[in-house]
Amino acid sequence: MTPLRRGFLSLVCAGLIGGSVSDIVRDEEHWPFSQYPMFSGVWRSPTFTWLRLFGVTASGEEFPLDANRYIVPFDQSRLPKALRQVTQDPTRAPRLHEALYGILSRYEKLARDGRHDGPALAALRLYDLEWRIDAEAGNVDRPDRRRFIAEVRP
Repeated sequence: MTPLRRGFLSLVCAGLIGGSVSDIVRDEEHWPFSQYPMFSGVWRSPTFTWLRLFGVTASGEEFPLDANRYIVPFDQSRLPKALRQVTQDPTRAPRLHEALYGILSRYEKLARDGRHDGPALAALRLYDLEWRIDAEAGNVDRPDRRRFIAEVRP
């Protein structure tokens, strides 16, 4: 290997390592570098909270919109995080209603287009659910607490 090539490769490797170390130290993420947030902390809380959307039928029955087919192009891993950002900022409260209405409209359009067979909705509700951590995940369908956040109607 020529000295020029060796120097260039050393510079590229140093840049990649330096960028990764910088993001780890500053606890930030800039592609292609990362602080690897999934692996950079230990979960110590005895509880877990998650935002979940529920559809409400004309009879008043609630069911979770926990399948991606109901909320495409969104998905269950990203949509709750985005909604959490909106709910945590009081200045963005009007945007929550707008976001939920958009999701409800999307649900109805997907049903009309035959992309899912969910029932017609009379309302869409957002809840903050909390579970006590169970090593066996036996309570996955039974949260310990349900806090109502918002509702929209067509």
